[in-house]
Amino acid sequence: MGLKNRIVASSFLSVCVMALPAQAATFEVPRSFEIMYVDLEGARQFGNDFKVEVDEGQHQIVVRFNKLLHSGGDTQAYQSEPIVLDLQFEKNDYFTVKAPYISTQKQAEAYSKAPTFTLFDDRSGKEVDYQHQILPVKSGFQNTRDYVTEIERFTAKNQPIMDDAPVLAPVILTQNVALEMMQFWYNRSDDATRKEMRIWVADDLYKPTVSNIQLEMSQFWFNKADRKAKKAFQAWLVE
Repeated sequence: MGLKNRIVASSFLSVCVMALPAQAATFEVPRSFEIMYVDLEGARQFGNDFKVEVDEGQHQIVVRFNKLLHSGGDTQAYQSEPIVLDLQFEKNDYFTVKAPYISTQKQAEAYSKAPTFTLFDDRSGKEVDYQHQILPVKSGFQNTRDYVTEIERFTAKNQPIMDDAPVLAPVILTQNVALEMMQFWYNRSDDATRKEMRIWVADDLYKPTVSNIQLEMSQFWFNKADRKAKKAFQAWLVE
């Protein structure tokens, strides 16, 4: 190959390498969620509403519960407030949001007010710790809201103030949150559900006679809790 041809081939190869996509990781949500923004850019610029490709490194991803349920001839929409996630991606990470299955209007209404989920890395099969903030509830017609501005102000307000004191480690979501969530859903339950929950906690072979989102979410978080959190919850129940 002549010098001229080698230069042309080398230039063409360089252009091809530069044209390769820089994305190195994937973030995916179930159909009951939507990805609103990635680093405050519309998610559709990165893919679709359910899966986006991002560069390796730190990213802010905003998601929300978004469920349509049909009853007779009517369709009802249920949405949570935007949930701001701060995530660190490594090359080839594939993070997937795992959320409870919502099939009734009662479940959707309760879940939209207090959405909970876990995050898994499909590549390693392990659960991922994450930081999150939920935008405060705001009255009024939701389609008129400037979410980007709201998120910018909300996250800036919650940034730690830098001074000469030692910097504290960030608070991350770990298994300890299971105890708080069990208490949260137990407190939202009626007396019959609380009784069923106490029996089920004492005997995991017991089949509850009630079915509602409060019981399902209490069981969901109890099954996720470590031994320490389970014992703490059982002690809390008898206090």
